[in-house]
Amino acid sequence: MTTRPIARYEAVLKVTGQARFEGEIAAAGLLHAALIESPVACGELLSLDASQAEVLPGFATIVTHADSVSLKPSAATALILEKSIHFHGQPVALVAANTLSEAREAARAVQVSTAARPAVTHMDQARGSAYTPAIVGRFPATTHRGDSSKALSEAELVIRNRYTTGVNNHHPMETHAVVCWWEGSRAVVHTSTQAVFGTRAIISHAFDMPATDIRVLARFLGGGFGCKGQLWWPWMLWAMLASRKTTRPVRLELSRAQMFTLVGRRQQTAQDLALGFVDGRLTAIEHDVVAQTSTRAEYSDSTAVYTRLLYACPNVSTRHRVVRTNEPHPVPMRAPGTAPGTFALESAMDEAAERLGIDPLELRMRNFADHDQETGRPWSSNSLLECYRVGAERFGWARRHAQSAPKVGRWKIGFGMATTLYPAIHQACRARVSLSLDGSLMVQCGTQDMGSGTYTALGQIAADALGIPMARVTVELGDSWLPDGPFSGGSQVTASIFPAVEAATSKLRATLVSVAVADAASPLGGKPPEDLEFTGELIRSRSRNAGERLVDLLARTAADGLKADGESLATDHQKLAATGMGYGAIFVEIGVDVDLGEIRVRRVCGAFAAGRILNPLLARSQFIGGLVGGIGMALHEQTVTDRATGCIIGKSLTDYLIPVHADMPEFDIITIEEADRYLPGGVKGIGMLGTAGIQAGIANAVYDAIGRRVRNLPIRIEDCLASTDGTSSG
Repeated sequence: MTTRPIARYEAVLKVTGQARFEGEIAAAGLLHAALIESPVACGELLSLDASQAEVLPGFATIVTHADSVSLKPSAATALILEKSIHFHGQPVALVAANTLSEAREAARAVQVSTAARPAVTHMDQARGSAYTPAIVGRFPATTHRGDSSKALSEAELVIRNRYTTGVNNHHPMETHAVVCWWEGSRAVVHTSTQAVFGTRAIISHAFDMPATDIRVLARFLGGGFGCKGQLWWPWMLWAMLASRKTTRPVRLELSRAQMFTLVGRRQQTAQDLALGFVDGRLTAIEHDVVAQTSTRAEYSDSTAVYTRLLYACPNVSTRHRVVRTNEPHPVPMRAPGTAPGTFALESAMDEAAERLGIDPLELRMRNFADHDQETGRPWSSNSLLECYRVGAERFGWARRHAQSAPKVGRWKIGFGMATTLYPAIHQACRARVSLSLDGSLMVQCGTQDMGSGTYTALGQIAADALGIPMARVTVELGDSWLPDGPFSGGSQVTASIFPAVEAATSKLRATLVSVAVADAASPLGGKPPEDLEFTGELIRSRSRNAGERLVDLLARTAADGLKADGESLATDHQKLAATGMGYGAIFVEIGVDVDLGEIRVRRVCGAFAAGRILNPLLARSQFIGGLVGGIGMALHEQTVTDRATGCIIGKSLTDYLIPVHADMPEFDIITIEEADRYLPGGVKGIGMLGTAGIQAGIANAVYDAIGRRVRNLPIRIEDCLASTDGTSSG
């Protein structure tokens, strides 16, 4: 396949409003739903009185825990089967009515009676009850390599600090929605989900019905970042129950305020990190993470996992613990684990470099890990040193202070850098490629496009394999009636679909070559199969001046066209011969107004090595999108819980700050191609790489500008204000 910067397949559909998101699907007799929320953060639901709602105009039905007993118990149905209240705003019922305003009015009219209990509304309240979870991501929660305690006691330099990261919410542009109805015993569910087939499996289990009787569609998604999955399913199931009760289609869409409470968050962390050095080399690391989880379930990011393997170090101990609070449940969000974990590690590495009198870049290169420190396996490929070299040269790292004045107007200028990484993971995937008699190509896979360019990647892979222009390619995604595809998350989709589509197109190529060389009427009849290639809608001989249009060959030999299915397998981490990892080096220039405490990111250079880059245009967009999310985590985003009530404070984008156009720096993105023989197609994921690392890069640049180490995210205005005696405050 050729690496080419092809524009997005669905771009025109989206910018002209022709793309229909699932919440926009129209259905005859559609009812609108609204959720009734708990007014307390901890307690028990005693009763619901819907009598006043039932007499209101447009009222159709109410769905409660009593209706949920028809569903099979599972993690997805737990909240809607029990009466326990775990967080403020937890839905206790759903009302459906003829219009959205009527549904909301009916929801307000339902009388909710609860028995409140004392709530744990902040991690610090229950730090003493922290415990070790069963697993973090797919990794053990605690690991020990060597003797870190002894090595720290013998180190020439020890950097020991606590780093904290706040709660973030995902906030994709499109809020969660479902439009669903029943056709007899069959269900049709249009919903915004990152997992079409995972959603179908949950519905199948909950309603105890065959998966073949369920059609889930998510053709377009307006972002997700990790939240359009498991925590959405209970409320979607309630909408399906409402549809079954009324025999009418039902639409439920979450409000922006509900996005803070119902569909997940990045968990708060407090990380105690110690690094020990001898002669500028790491000899010991201890990384202890305490993070928030909910009272209803257990979740922990793999925050300290990548500390185990990023740098060469013989003595490493890591531990994860979680604290249960009466707050919304956390889920993966934008570089889960790596974003908060690298903030701590890369901030500490910068501080160590200063104390050792070594350039921060040189210290990282000196401690480069030439193999996976945790498993002992080789890397499938690792171009991190090249990322350092190329990124530093493009950014002007070696000349950064000589070339830039320490102050530009009211801005004190600072520079920082950090490393980023994310594992290369593959899911199982199936794809179908069909070549029609007119020479047009259709590519089908049930996976969804979260907005990252899956439509384009899928079409491009198939088009290049068969020498057909993208203008003649149709891509169908986001439908459980199509071949099974992966969920969107963990930077896995493109890496998973590539080998499946490649397998399908290889079958088509083999069939076309076989019939061409066996066809006496073809100019390619009798030619060596290995000499044939596909280009320009032709199949032709490389060494001889002979070729034939695909449409002509099909007309003689395959009047109904051709189709082929391909399949790829999920990563079996126990059987890997090498560890796959994407890497990057991020360089940052910031300005700090010490009078106002304002921070501006002026310039970002990111050099990334992520295997084979299929589409440089999409890759650049993905890297920049990740960096923007990282800037948000570093400087803007924080969700705050009122400790007295457990209610989220400021549940809107007015109060929850996110980066906007005015915050955008100049981006310089460099991609370093890698030939990776271990990974299918040599493809690694890229979506998460930009999101991690930049937080520490910004914090390190703040120190370079004003001499103040900030170890808490987000970095706040008061962290950068000068006190009256001229020293930094905060």
